[in-house]
Amino acid sequence: MNQMQHNSSPQKEFQYNFGTGPVDVMLGNRNLFTQQFIDWLPDNLHIFKAFTREAIKVHEKGFKHYSARTIIHFLRHHSALTENNGEWKINNNHSPYLARLFDLMYPDKVGLWEYRETKAVTDEQQYN
Repeated sequence: MNQMQHNSSPQKEFQYNFGTGPVDVMLGNRNLFTQQFIDWLPDNLHIFKAFTREAIKVHEKGFKHYSARTIIHFLRHHSALTENNGEWKINNNHSPYLARLFDLMYPDKVGLWEYRETKAVTDEQQYN
């Protein structure tokens, strides 16, 4: 089932944690994220911060829909950001989870992304 749809009431689907940091918000909604992303985020908050900065700029320009991967590509090619202890400058696999976390942190901007079911999360939940 698609956990996040912009045309449904996000308050019914997510546990919003106003005033807490992204790691706490992610852990409060861990069913939306892969274990790989959960392990990755604490060491790479600088990437989430940069992603957030660019997503807010896109939202403020009036875009109704945008691609999280486009933001990742922009950050990869127009910045010196790199993952801590990673083989990638910024791994594409994290883009859907960065978008989901962004929506959890900024519920007033929900609707910018189109979500698809993430097979990796579904597979992990079946085996746990």
